[in-house]
Amino acid sequence: MEPRPMMDRLEAVFSIVPKAHAIADIGTDHGYLAVELINRQRAEYVIAGDVHKGPLESARAYVESCGLASKVDCRLGDGLKVTKQGELNGAICCGMGGFLMRDIINAGPELLEFYVLQPQNGQKELRQYMVQKGYAIVLEIIVEDAGKLYTAFLAVRKDCVEAYTGMENQEDLYASLQEDSLLWSVGALLEQERPPLWNKYIEYLIYQRQCALDGMTKELSHTDKYKELDGEVKFLRNLLKNR
Repeated sequence: MEPRPMMDRLEAVFSIVPKAHAIADIGTDHGYLAVELINRQRAEYVIAGDVHKGPLESARAYVESCGLASKVDCRLGDGLKVTKQGELNGAICCGMGGFLMRDIINAGPELLEFYVLQPQNGQKELRQYMVQKGYAIVLEIIVEDAGKLYTAFLAVRKDCVEAYTGMENQEDLYASLQEDSLLWSVGALLEQERPPLWNKYIEYLIYQRQCALDGMTKELSHTDKYKELDGEVKFLRNLLKNR
């Protein structure tokens, strides 16, 4: 069978996956990304994991139809618990919340050389967790798919950064970022690089917070939550003005 085209957000994720011997695609769904990792020579071996039996069976059938059963191992189970120590170089997690991704990484048999992560929420907490665990966030992207904006990032264990980026002393913006900075949620590398979708992305973040503010009653306008959201809106608007 001819490989099926991936959604734009998965194509964007694929673009920041480092070349490695073995990679896990956690939450593989129908296995499209797992197959592309092999077909486009990004990995020699892939573990495609999913906690749901139905999608995993679809992935297995797709992998077999592509003649890749010997290179893509489909495993039913919870996150990286389906893998063993020493099997992998890195892992990809897409289409789930940042808090769940954090738990998946934490429950794995070992800390891998790299992770490519596309969190739907909990961006701040996930980025901070990765930095606390000794990772450098070296790439961040924004992609639009079916009218929605998604971000993804590549986190590389600090002892592996040179091997995967080719840069010995790459600047680590997150190493010195204040813990309460909104850039943990927005993306410090995105703010530095300002890719084509930057303005649209920031405008969307403003819209989210402004909707929350508009939904608050007058009595709540003096609460800490209101002040926090109002401060975030002002910070985001300044990002659009700068540069």
